[in-house]
Amino acid sequence: MTAATTAPTWRPAAPVPYAAPLPAVDRLRATAQDDGGWTVVARVAVDPRNPNLVGHFPGQPIYPGVFVVETLCQAMTRAVPGAPRLRTVTSVRFLAALLGGDEMELTLDVRPAAPAPSGPAAPTTSAPATSAPAGWQVRGVARRTDGTVTAQLRAVFDAGADA
Repeated sequence: MTAATTAPTWRPAAPVPYAAPLPAVDRLRATAQDDGGWTVVARVAVDPRNPNLVGHFPGQPIYPGVFVVETLCQAMTRAVPGAPRLRTVTSVRFLAALLGGDEMELTLDVRPAAPAPSGPAAPTTSAPATSAPAGWQVRGVARRTDGTVTAQLRAVFDAGADA
């Protein structure tokens, strides 16, 4: 594990475009790592009165799995420079329900992705890496307040528009 270059602090999540009308991040903490990666922690309360949860499921609202993926996307957009966009969810496992009244904490390990080789026999160069990564490899673990792991995710994001 690398040392953090900035002290992590919680801050209110700033508004960004998202899957309306779903604000899927209430609080966010991002820490840049010495190796160019990030540790991102996003929290969201599962409000049983949220109209998006009323029918999922009546009498016992459950935070849908697609909302967990949306939390991942919104956290990456807000925390990582360039506002990266989701390209692929390579793996997702939903292990326990997030019920009304729970709070989900999604912890992301964000690493620069290696550039894809171009052509069938792309040569290896010793040229220095550019300052902007080709994209991001992300591993995420979602937990309830009681510590129960509710989901595990792996995804690939592009470098974003600002990179």
